[in-house]
Amino acid sequence: MEGKMDRSIHTYELPEGALHQDFQVFEVKGEDINNKNYPHKTDRPHRHSYYEICVFVNGSGRHEIDFHTHPIHSNSIHFISPGQVHLISREKDYHGYLIVFSKEFYALGMQHDLHDNFPFFNNYHIHPLLNMDAKGFGELLQLIDMIRRENRSRSKINTEILRSYLQIFLLKCKQYYVEQFAEKAKMHDPHYAQVQQFQTLVEKHFMEYHLVQDYAEMMAISPAVLNKYVKKITGHTALEIIMDRLVLQAKRLLIYTDLSNKEIAFRLKYNDPSYFTRMFKGKTNRSPSAFRKEMNEKYQF
Repeated sequence: MEGKMDRSIHTYELPEGALHQDFQVFEVKGEDINNKNYPHKTDRPHRHSYYEICVFVNGSGRHEIDFHTHPIHSNSIHFISPGQVHLISREKDYHGYLIVFSKEFYALGMQHDLHDNFPFFNNYHIHPLLNMDAKGFGELLQLIDMIRRENRSRSKINTEILRSYLQIFLLKCKQYYVEQFAEKAKMHDPHYAQVQQFQTLVEKHFMEYHLVQDYAEMMAISPAVLNKYVKKITGHTALEIIMDRLVLQAKRLLIYTDLSNKEIAFRLKYNDPSYFTRMFKGKTNRSPSAFRKEMNEKYQF
């Protein structure tokens, strides 16, 4: 938990007792998840310690992810990374699946991290959504059906098969994601991988390092070159990427803890709380206190 007192946010762990605890698939029909093993049932914003892939077969509703609201469309997939705060509001005609897995389950036998392989995870400047046509979505549903059938087996080799199915599923999602967003996200640029590395480093170290120079040193390039690459790929400066991540963390602390503005500033390594307030207001057009009041009223905390 973050802060002195967790007012409403909850971090859910994967449920125990399943055949394959670190990798599970749940079918969802209607407004609720009718499965006793599902980690949670809540109408409040929450987060997970694991990855979650929301597969929307049909129906409607809305999905709030880190203070952004996205409509739910049929034939679509939403990707949730550990720590992201989200809330799904489903309508009665909803039908879909939730694929949940731990970082450890994926990492075994894989040479690369999820951060490096898949742009829709742990990337706060790209919407983690994929709206698909019926043909492509049908391919993914076939994979889900094979995963669900394999998931019932208790054989030792079964775990490796499931991990392979997960890798194929994610790679197919990446294929469609790149087709839709490669040009917009400039994924074919020769410096895209370096910018992705920078964003991964920011996600890991934003609480302790606020300067572009710090990340440039980690990457063994100059701050000017790093900023040039980041600006070309994202449209934002490297410093803006760092500040945006800090603001997102500040928002989470403002809403889901009872920490004061001053305590949040210190938590984020700002020795001058007034500077933190100016930075936050410059990014959001609201003071930290005004943002907290607005969100409290929205969620009726």
